[in-house]
Amino acid sequence: MKKLISNILAGFFLVFVSASAYAVPVIDQNQPNTPNYMANFLQTNLAQSFKQAANNVAGAGIFMTSGVGSSDTVTIALWDVLPNAGGSLLASGSGIATQNSWFDVFWTPVNVIPDSTLFLVFTSANNNMGISGDNNNPYSRGQVYANAGFGTYPIYDYTFRTYAEPAPASVPEPSSIALLMFGGLMGLFIAKRKVV
Repeated sequence: MKKLISNILAGFFLVFVSASAYAVPVIDQNQPNTPNYMANFLQTNLAQSFKQAANNVAGAGIFMTSGVGSSDTVTIALWDVLPNAGGSLLASGSGIATQNSWFDVFWTPVNVIPDSTLFLVFTSANNNMGISGDNNNPYSRGQVYANAGFGTYPIYDYTFRTYAEPAPASVPEPSSIALLMFGGLMGLFIAKRKVV
């Protein structure tokens, strides 16, 4: 009986811990169209504005153009305002990007105000790759910035996506857990008495 009770308590503990664990980031904003070779890293000052629906940003990605370069170290940085306008760097991630594929980076989720304008700034180590995009304004919540001084291109959008960490699953309050455990133990006690 003691072993059974300890197994039940261990099970309740595992359920409680797993319910409060961090969630896997999910796509929040997404502009998947890739019809145009939008920009090469040689142009410098490449950025995309966006408005996150969630209250955090946990990562971002861009689509690397086919046939331009082969691979390179790319950095995606999250800014609250463009760097040349007094912005603050909120997070960044780097890795090896390859042509004709998504390149995603993740970071510790940064809390943001939903629907406020944020910026992704793209840089690379060797400037030998390009970013895909669409020049028909497919993403109405932001735009492309490119060239010296972050020139604006209001109807252009890079092929990009952002990630958010969803809110954790609701966890029962401690009094509910205690009541649930007490009820389970009482049920075992009654079942044990009937068997004897």
